[in-house]
Amino acid sequence: MASFDKLSYFLRAPAYPVIVDVDGVLVAAKSAKTLYEKLSPLELVEKKNYSSIDRTGDPWIFVVMERTAVLSPFTVEKPRTKLDLIRWFNHRKNKPVDEVEYSEKSLSSKRRDFIIAEIADRLIDAQKRSASRRG
Repeated sequence: MASFDKLSYFLRAPAYPVIVDVDGVLVAAKSAKTLYEKLSPLELVEKKNYSSIDRTGDPWIFVVMERTAVLSPFTVEKPRTKLDLIRWFNHRKNKPVDEVEYSEKSLSSKRRDFIIAEIADRLIDAQKRSASRRG
């Protein structure tokens, strides 16, 4: 398992919030510092690409190499559709049992960046509730 001491960007910084998929567990953060804090305790595999997206919906890759985590916009993935984003969120491994699913209806009236912002907010709220139950 890989741990890291710093978070860097390749070429440019993403537009926050950023959502990273760590083997089905979604982690969202609104800043680099928060992203580091949420990802550094997780068991990450060195040189494994983890799918990520930024606020715009652009796909990113998160990878840990030589104790440095890197977010890169270079990926072969296509941007997720609105429906794919919602299903990705609704079927994640770290979904609280009492959470209401994000609706798949009326997608044509919602912008992609709005959906991503709502999903990120819901992930952050769920992470806070989970942390308060433990501590």
